[in-house]
Amino acid sequence: MSTGSTRAIALALAANGGIAVSKFGVFLLTGSSSLLTEAIHSTADCANQVLLFLGMRQGTRPAGPKHPLGHGQAAFVASFLVALLLFSVGGLYSLVEGIHKIRHPEQPHHLGWAVALLVFAILLEGASLRGALRAAEPERHGRSLVRYLRQSSRTELVVVLAEDIAALLGLVFALAAVLLTLATGNPVWDGVGSVAIGLLLIAVALFVGVEVASLLMNEAPPLALRAALRSAVEEAPAVDQVLGLVAVVVGSDRLMVALKVKFRDQPSGAALVVAINALERDLHQRFPQIQHLFVEPDEA
Repeated sequence: MSTGSTRAIALALAANGGIAVSKFGVFLLTGSSSLLTEAIHSTADCANQVLLFLGMRQGTRPAGPKHPLGHGQAAFVASFLVALLLFSVGGLYSLVEGIHKIRHPEQPHHLGWAVALLVFAILLEGASLRGALRAAEPERHGRSLVRYLRQSSRTELVVVLAEDIAALLGLVFALAAVLLTLATGNPVWDGVGSVAIGLLLIAVALFVGVEVASLLMNEAPPLALRAALRSAVEEAPAVDQVLGLVAVVVGSDRLMVALKVKFRDQPSGAALVVAINALERDLHQRFPQIQHLFVEPDEA
């Protein structure tokens, strides 16, 4: 398992666990709808991080007769389940709770405690997000955060980043709702905060779900990586022409690559085996993420 991803998940789990307990405590004290939805959100995030860790662990199991390409996509399955939980437990519950509070407002109390907790939670979530960004930095290669989230196959880290961003924005929404309730005395703002948090979580869940579903349906790696693969094959001394290249993501930073190649001088027998083996060694060395490589010699 990736050390950076494991550290990011552990940091997010510790932060969300502490925040969830604190939010439930202050909700019981204040009766704030925004705090209740945030507490549910943090609890769901804790379950999500456990799922991600189990998916990563399952993904490290070696290939076998039943799973000849390995178990790398277990992390994708776990990430998709996380998106479903985020959508249902987090987003839909917050939306329903917020609409209920808008239609039947109840005046929360002791909101000073809520403000203090939310400021503290924002600091903790900020630390968690900073840790996740640091873990992703070696893989981003200068790409924007949105582009990285859309292109990375390290879904466990993508989900942690998306959850941390959603949690941080959700806390800001909750803080704004509590402050508006405190300033105006109108409890409807508390319900509005819950609705905003619910819509945010649904949007993030849909984004994560669409991206992970694409990986589960045998998504190709980014175009730049495919171009680099083709270029590396064409540079091989024994290769005359690349007739076909298929690359598929089969796990977090894991690829399966199938090549159809025309070799120079049309070698056969032992000479062909030597040429194929040399090409495979070079590609494995230059692209360590290739887990499965198949080379088929052919003519144009």
